[in-house]
Amino acid sequence: MRQQLAVDVHTHYFWVFSEEAREFRQKVGLGTIDGMRDSAGNVIGNAGGVPIVVYRDSIDIERQVETNRAAEITRRLLSVPMLIGLFSGGRQPAALPLARTFNDNLASVVHRYPEQLEGLGSVCAVDREHLPEARRCMRELGFKGLLIDTSWHGEFPDGESAYPFWGWAEENAVPVFLHPPALPIGHEKMDRYKLEEAVGRPFDTTMCVARLIFSGTLDRFPGLRLVVAHMCGGMACVIGRLEMGRRLGYEGMPQNAIPKCRMNPSDYLRRNFWVDTMGFSAGYLQDAITLFGVDRVMWGPTTVPYPSVRGSTSRL
Repeated sequence: MRQQLAVDVHTHYFWVFSEEAREFRQKVGLGTIDGMRDSAGNVIGNAGGVPIVVYRDSIDIERQVETNRAAEITRRLLSVPMLIGLFSGGRQPAALPLARTFNDNLASVVHRYPEQLEGLGSVCAVDREHLPEARRCMRELGFKGLLIDTSWHGEFPDGESAYPFWGWAEENAVPVFLHPPALPIGHEKMDRYKLEEAVGRPFDTTMCVARLIFSGTLDRFPGLRLVVAHMCGGMACVIGRLEMGRRLGYEGMPQNAIPKCRMNPSDYLRRNFWVDTMGFSAGYLQDAITLFGVDRVMWGPTTVPYPSVRGSTSRL
């Protein structure tokens, strides 16, 4: 009997925080991370004044592989989100060599476990200098798609700076995974309670998708195939308000405040977008299925780096 294909579309490997990357961390000025670990082996860091946690399972690739074998997951899409923007400080010239380093390392990990892993390359969508790296990821490294931040230090990928990237992705039918940055928009007010992770990142994702729709980007590039992390943030909660605002109209508003989209926002969600199941809420999963369609909701993640919530994932 043929084994059923089970694909996890949303898993990460943060090699840069592992023991084998100690020399690299020293080279790029991240040596202080070495002593910042809690009793469970999680990395405790500070980014822009905001405390952040990198969970142990996302650092241990062997543990991930064994977990997924036990769960009978046949394939996983592995990625390295957030780090090129975080470690470059938003400086685009510094981001490109970091992207190359992380992509090369990811390719080596994928090749180490070819029976289970596929890769998603990381690039900056708002810098056309990253286009050669995007091509290299797909042609030379053999990745299945690309991952970009939903915002790059406050800049969303709905303006002209991102048009070269979107045009290339559409022309070459490259799937693009949208993942929030480590420091989302408004993170300055999220320096406690892990609010940048729990609230800020889903909000950043929601803003990104809304702007891609209303800016007309998806009319300019209608063939884009976009996968959005975390069930598309808070989109299921605000889609009604977005569509009501469009029905009420924008008469008298400044030109840059008038939407350029040709369809209702929900029409784009069912044409251009797919989502994962990472949201830790069965009710919100049902909302995602209703909003996007059951054929556009994909499993992920299986390797949950948060031990205390694995029961919640099992219920989903």
